[in-house]
Amino acid sequence: MPTPRNHQIKGVLFDFDGTLTKPGAIDFGLIRKKLECPQDKPVLEYIQSLATAEQRRHAHSLLADFEIEAARASKPHEGAEVLVQKIIACGLPVGIITRNSRKCIQEALKNFSALDIKNFDPVLTRDDPLKPKPSGEGIRFAAQKWGLAPAEVLMVGDFVLDIQAGFDAGAMTVLLDNGLESAFPKLDGDFVIHHLDQLEDLIGLNRPNNRLQA
Repeated sequence: MPTPRNHQIKGVLFDFDGTLTKPGAIDFGLIRKKLECPQDKPVLEYIQSLATAEQRRHAHSLLADFEIEAARASKPHEGAEVLVQKIIACGLPVGIITRNSRKCIQEALKNFSALDIKNFDPVLTRDDPLKPKPSGEGIRFAAQKWGLAPAEVLMVGDFVLDIQAGFDAGAMTVLLDNGLESAFPKLDGDFVIHHLDQLEDLIGLNRPNNRLQA
């Protein structure tokens, strides 16, 4: 794990699917096949590139159907609820930033026992008037809402777009590889973790007086 930059972690932003929820609930391969989306193009950007409004509407409808089904089947990632509760108990703001819809986040959170959408502020989805990841616009928005510099925000996600968004915003970044190191290209992020519980010590590195306790 790389040495942290010389900044305190004063706020934490989480990706949602595959980060706060267990990976695998949504079959992106099947979605791409149904949408005829090329492997080298993100799904949302592909839909926006379609020639007509009707094509885009139909593609968004297909995507929404897949996503809501996956949201209803999703489960909290191991340790996610306890981790978020501990971060909040330390006085740190916690938010969500996702390329999914707000409806899906609300639906998936019904499967959480200790957290709901009120525990996160902001919750930034593709329904908001902000550029989606890999743009850092959402991270900068959250930092401003919290009264922080982007460099004081920790962006935690399980995919390259999360890390790219953190880079773009100037935030600290954590790649959660879910134990699948070989599945990711080399990224010069600040940290790589295999399990969410590793985040406790990581945040404690920069907050010695508020170190997260087990």
